[in-house]
Amino acid sequence: MSRRKNNPKRRRRIRFRWWRVIVLLVVIFVVLPLAGMGWGAFRAEATVRALRREFHARNFVAASASIQQLGNTMGMIRDSAVLLGWLDAVPYVRGVYLNVMDLLTAAYDELHAVGQVLPPVMEAIDGSHGHSASPSQVRAAVRTAGLTMSRLEPELLKANRILQRMNANRMPGFLQNRGLDIAAIKSASSLFVRFLPTMTGPHPILASILGMPNPVRYFMIFQNSGELRATGGFMTAYAYLPLHNAKIGHITSQNLEMLDEQVTYKPTPPMIIGLYLPVTYWHLRDANSAVAGTGAGMPDVPEAVHNIYQFYDSIPDAPPVNGVIFVDTWFVDALIGDVGGLNVPTLRGKVVHLTEQNANYEMEYMSEGEALPTNLRKLFIGTMMKELMHDVFHGHTSELIKVAGTIGQALDHENIMLYFNNPQAEQFVVRQNWGGVIPSRVNGDFVEVIDENLLGHKDNYWMHEWYDVNITSEKGGNLETVTIHWLDPALVQQVPPYLTVPYQTWVTVFAPPGSSLVSMTGTASGGDNEPPMGIDSYVQETYDPVLNKEEYGAHLSLPGRMTSSQPPATATVVVKFWLPASVNIHRILLQKQPGMRTESVTVTVNGVTRHIELSSRTWLTFA
Repeated sequence: MSRRKNNPKRRRRIRFRWWRVIVLLVVIFVVLPLAGMGWGAFRAEATVRALRREFHARNFVAASASIQQLGNTMGMIRDSAVLLGWLDAVPYVRGVYLNVMDLLTAAYDELHAVGQVLPPVMEAIDGSHGHSASPSQVRAAVRTAGLTMSRLEPELLKANRILQRMNANRMPGFLQNRGLDIAAIKSASSLFVRFLPTMTGPHPILASILGMPNPVRYFMIFQNSGELRATGGFMTAYAYLPLHNAKIGHITSQNLEMLDEQVTYKPTPPMIIGLYLPVTYWHLRDANSAVAGTGAGMPDVPEAVHNIYQFYDSIPDAPPVNGVIFVDTWFVDALIGDVGGLNVPTLRGKVVHLTEQNANYEMEYMSEGEALPTNLRKLFIGTMMKELMHDVFHGHTSELIKVAGTIGQALDHENIMLYFNNPQAEQFVVRQNWGGVIPSRVNGDFVEVIDENLLGHKDNYWMHEWYDVNITSEKGGNLETVTIHWLDPALVQQVPPYLTVPYQTWVTVFAPPGSSLVSMTGTASGGDNEPPMGIDSYVQETYDPVLNKEEYGAHLSLPGRMTSSQPPATATVVVKFWLPASVNIHRILLQKQPGMRTESVTVTVNGVTRHIELSSRTWLTFA
């Protein structure tokens, strides 16, 4: 009897204990980690705000301390998130949880590393007790930072591997819009890792690039990709970018033609430039043309810079420069998109709103359609770039991540190309394929097509261009045929006359050394009553000893499309040449022309066909 009386009490005690266990588990594995993550997110956001304020106030010592604090906060959030590990077993939520854990782990590792490196460098740059740091102090701090980065390099590479395994498809859209854009994060991390070799060792190259301890000045050239040239576009404006101890000085910009007027070096123009532009002497603004030079062209960045320096060095009292940075239209458009658009004041007193979609047209209108004097025509570009840089550096964290990703992509796609006078820095950018260099030695076949707009208008915004490569083994050798196609749908009379005209191009095909030209022919047609046109009778066949390439070039004219009832203008150029027996036709390096977003290329080797949208230098291998 006593046993029956005690059983209910015992059962009540057991039920009560189970509820306590459940509540305790919920508190430990749900409430506490969520509270910790929420508090950490609040702290992180406050730290980022403080970091931006310190950065803009140039208080770099405090900024480096904020970076350390941000790294510690990320570690705290990650530790809290570990208690939510049970989410790994929940469908749909599992992918998000894994992405977040990877992001927190990598962010902690990278910020922890940066937090160890930056403070001594920032203290040296800012000086102490109100006194500026001496060059020897900066040099010593840079050396210490480089050695520290060498020690931390494995940790940083591990963090990048963690980020690269993140899956963007697992991240909800609303989180990506809040700054967790996985593609941009992965791209920014890859860019950082690719710069690592410049940050390590006792004499890190990056320090000298950033003007530590000796100040540097870079000559920035803005290229208009609507008017294609060999390095990306017509050189329309320039700016001086000064750096000292990693601090950006006052940026000045102006129309490149204004600088051209100060040039005293005025040689006879290369034959092609003098024949088709035409000009009485060679100009700085045409120094990046593939047809420029004596005999061979100047189609890649180092050769173009050689030309540019000849002109620039002849300018009386021109400030010395430590390198050249080429920036094209597509990179500027992408940056405008990253910051959500841009409001730019104009000389007429109005404000123009630029978007990624309308920026090219508005900039053309301001420089050409407003009928401003030469010294004012392209001031709008300088004003726009200053506003853009302000918005970039004052943007939200999510925008800064997008910008970093955009810079990485622009370097890979040659929308930004770098040239440094410093040999070590130049070797680095060449290894990364950021230097706009045509390789002189290739283990296989090599193909590049350069299309140059020679009539001074912006037809390439509308132009569609693609090419085919066909290699056949016959008669004991390998015959290569490169067929280039153009389709121009622009209506000449229905857009402002400063934008489009009947297209004229000088097109060059680059082939391995020792190739032998068979023929270069072409036709163009368009318009109901226009007779077919062709390439001029003159075909330039040259060997470039610097690039170690054969170059086959010719001039082509397309008729204008005057009404919508007329078909688009079309053209085709066919280049045939025998490859030397030493060339391995089963390995082909395709090099994209700078200034083009992508090039559609079809390659066929003895009946086997591959198609590629070429956005950067690419190897194709055929079995």
